[in-house]
Amino acid sequence: MKCLYVLFDAECAVCVRCRDWLSPQPAFVPLHFIPLQSPDLEKLFPGIAALRPNEQLLVVGDNGAVYRGTSAWIMCLWATVEYRRHSERLSHPALLPFARIACELLSRHRFFVSHTFFKEGESELARRLAPYVPLPRAQA
Repeated sequence: MKCLYVLFDAECAVCVRCRDWLSPQPAFVPLHFIPLQSPDLEKLFPGIAALRPNEQLLVVGDNGAVYRGTSAWIMCLWATVEYRRHSERLSHPALLPFARIACELLSRHRFFVSHTFFKEGESELARRLAPYVPLPRAQA
């Protein structure tokens, strides 16, 4: 495998932030980021719509391998110099279920996370999160 194509949602702040974090990482296998909104997406990857790339991260190898969801996240880490070891640990049968839960939660709620953490101002965010922040306890 000489490169990986990462299909991401350019309208999702979480997806864009992940791309911005991953793209400058030194890589063993280069990552090429392609927005789902690209007019050339179907030309580049015929039949890609059947895999519903708007639901979870989708990574396609230049060898035709397709990775979706947790496997796609792990492949992105695997491609990098600094995080390959982490990807190997996350893919271990003992840790893979935890990686799957984290990836599925983020994928399922990515628009909420995008709006809440990246599009709202700090004061609005603080107001919305206040019910979930425990009050400091009085010292005896």
